[in-house]
Amino acid sequence: MPRAAAPSDTVPALPAGLRSTRATRAVLQLVAQRAGEALSETQVEAALTQAGVAVNRVTVYRLLDRLAAAGVLRRQVDAQRIARYALVQGTPSDSTASRFECDDCHRHFPLSEGAESLQAATRLMLQALALAGHEGTAVDIAVHGRCAGCARPGAGAGA
Repeated sequence: MPRAAAPSDTVPALPAGLRSTRATRAVLQLVAQRAGEALSETQVEAALTQAGVAVNRVTVYRLLDRLAAAGVLRRQVDAQRIARYALVQGTPSDSTASRFECDDCHRHFPLSEGAESLQAATRLMLQALALAGHEGTAVDIAVHGRCAGCARPGAGAGA
């Protein structure tokens, strides 16, 4: 899907066909500012309210779904079955999302180390699916455990 030109270097481009409303611009700005995070609808709604953007819950859900369908956001469901949305890094056609999810604080950390190995493994999985007659379009890898901040709270690590 073609995209319009981005209004700035930090805010993602508005997908074609999506109206440029105050809520849309605010959500795009929020996810750009917190690009390394996967945010739930509740977190997005709270951040918008704190920023002074009055928007109801249904509008936030619909907007997040539209941005995910347009390839701007990646929708992922965590271990508690909460949908979280993260800014797509790279091109919208990237087929892999890999992250570490803390089982205590539920924060997500992108796994960038070994990205080349993960991409190779992803290609092998998609090829195996194709050989079995399936049409895999994306691979979402989540590693669960405790982040450094939760595992060693006094150490000051975590972000």
